[in-house]
Amino acid sequence: MERNDTYIDENGRLIFVSPGISSGNVWITVYQKNPGGGTHRLKSKALPQRKTQAEAQADLDAYAKAKGWRKED
Repeated sequence: MERNDTYIDENGRLIFVSPGISSGNVWITVYQKNPGGGTHRLKSKALPQRKTQAEAQADLDAYAKAKGWRKED
């Protein structure tokens, strides 16, 4: 899986789009507290499950912009 844009939230967590446990049939937004650590779903009405990675990334991009999150280098 190619990771698109990754953001850093106000708590220092990495936020990015990932396939759900469905092996790519559903895409979700997740966060990681530590690089390389486990992921957890970031739940928000603005970040629903999507059928494509591009749709989920577009949701995350808009959400991150509204929150003022910066992209990870």
